[in-house]
Amino acid sequence: MTHRRHPDDGSEDDIPTPDDDFVLDLIREPEPAQDVPDSIRAMRARRVKVRMPTGAPSVKEVLLNPSEASGSAQPSRSMLRKLMRAQLRLGVTLVSWFFGLVVVVNVAFGFSPNLASFTVMNVPLEWLIPAGVFIPLLIVLGWFYVRRATANEHALEPQPEQEGLP
Repeated sequence: MTHRRHPDDGSEDDIPTPDDDFVLDLIREPEPAQDVPDSIRAMRARRVKVRMPTGAPSVKEVLLNPSEASGSAQPSRSMLRKLMRAQLRLGVTLVSWFFGLVVVVNVAFGFSPNLASFTVMNVPLEWLIPAGVFIPLLIVLGWFYVRRATANEHALEPQPEQEGLP
């Protein structure tokens, strides 16, 4: 049992520490072995060693759709680049038009104090335009982007050849 002197007491009496009843049991006896069920033994016998890939996956591996057969036609790199360029061009075009409109409206408010002081139902036009035009316009542009991006994807998909047609 470990004892220490209390610093406030000033006496020489030993005071027991609060951890005197704690016993640290790091070495234990192992639990007795249990019988392994046959179903577990069968699963252990069927295990396959799996190794991590060492390199970056190919485009074919990344785009492989598990619902399709692995031998199905996958898009080529050039087709993927063409699709990415078309979607990037679409996105940049839409964002450019939107920010161009924002700049034009702000310049108009800056150069025309009458326009900036105009109110509609006690709401300044400077507040009404962003809330009533810009936010709905962003929603419409997002919807338009998704529609066009989907159309671009469908346009670049390889068309299945139809047999029996002249």
